[in-house]
Amino acid sequence: MKVFVTGATGYIGGSVAKVLLDAGHTVYGLVRNQDKINALQELGITPVLGALEDTEKLTRYAQMSDAVIHTADSDHRLAVETFIEALRGSGKPFLHTSGSSVVGDDARGDSVSERIYDEETPFTPMDIREERVAINNRVRRAGIDDGVRSVVIVPSMIYGDSLGLPTDSDQLPQIIRKST
Repeated sequence: MKVFVTGATGYIGGSVAKVLLDAGHTVYGLVRNQDKINALQELGITPVLGALEDTEKLTRYAQMSDAVIHTADSDHRLAVETFIEALRGSGKPFLHTSGSSVVGDDARGDSVSERIYDEETPFTPMDIREERVAINNRVRRAGIDDGVRSVVIVPSMIYGDSLGLPTDSDQLPQIIRKST
């Protein structure tokens, strides 16, 4: 299978790309920084130099791939719309990585919630997450409206050793710094 991965030099995208490679898939990895091209090639990833604003490039690689996994920027509406349009009617998988902050609140540790969320739990996002929720909903609707096998992945805490290029999880180091 040929898979186009955005964020291939990052913590999530690099790890996803490495797992795909190890399973025998061909991985095209979007990379903004030319300095990281050789490192991606050494891992076996085919680098695609560009940015999320390069809609023609995103379209081309989405259409020549069997699946798209978007891990680069969960708030980048243009990239999401480009992928949905490029994959329209294809039935190809489109995985979009979001984050659990969409159901966050501003309690700042002052209260405890007993609420448990699943895919269908209604919620009202904080103002700073309204656009991300709208993007997530757009991806989810692409499975109904656009003939794309779309999935939104909403991970909570992400940590551990990167399987791709050497990089650290962003979340756990921040929590540790703030707790000292």
